[in-house]
Amino acid sequence: MSDPASAWLDALGSLRDRAEPVVVVTVTHTKGSTPRDPGARMIVDRQGVAWGTIGGGRLEQLATERAQALLAEDLPRACTERVPLAASAGQCCGGEVTLFLESFLWRKRQVVIFGAGHVGQALAGLAPWLDAEVLLVDPREERELVPRLPQARPYSIRFVDAPEGEIEDLASDALVLVMTHSHPLDLEILVSALRRGGFPYLGLIGSQRKWARFQNLLRQRGFTDEQLATVTCPIGVGSPSKEPHQIALSVAAELSSILRRATR
Repeated sequence: MSDPASAWLDALGSLRDRAEPVVVVTVTHTKGSTPRDPGARMIVDRQGVAWGTIGGGRLEQLATERAQALLAEDLPRACTERVPLAASAGQCCGGEVTLFLESFLWRKRQVVIFGAGHVGQALAGLAPWLDAEVLLVDPREERELVPRLPQARPYSIRFVDAPEGEIEDLASDALVLVMTHSHPLDLEILVSALRRGGFPYLGLIGSQRKWARFQNLLRQRGFTDEQLATVTCPIGVGSPSKEPHQIALSVAAELSSILRRATR
């Protein structure tokens, strides 16, 4: 039987098993007369209070609304809220409550790699160390890929005729890399990604020379310098060799830094 003091952990674990995004709301400090003491918790999902209480009434309603606003951002978030009960919640207690809200989305960020060639497969193989869901997208049939796909792989792959059409359905916080077997296809995928905009990382494999050529072509299509500045090319950190696994390690280091920064 669970300790009542840790029952919230059991509830949180059950919600995690169902992959239900939630916010844990904890009373961390009180002053004056308040409905609950520090340590009181409740768990909020997109429908409302899923477990527990911090005292009911307008205070709980305000906290629930704030928690659901955090869930709507669809990014890991944590914040502290100070609530004067009389002024903000209209409760006659007259005290003050400080709340700590932390969201749990139960999902990994997505890294989408367009191109399942040597570098793409090597980078996708590092998915466990990136702690991300990695998706490879390629227009070729599996039998055409070089190298051949391994039987066991820590990533998923999607074969589509028009990879550029996949951009629209990606999560807004996806990290996108373009490294197909075809420069014209690279360009079309980049066009789709720039038109949508907003990705925290948009990387194009290639040299400075390739990027200079692509910039000229993209400007001819009406893209601004501000939009072009959102593209990372060359990709990776340092000056790696041209060996695919070395490039993959260099790019993985860059992605890892961005993934950590985005979740702080």
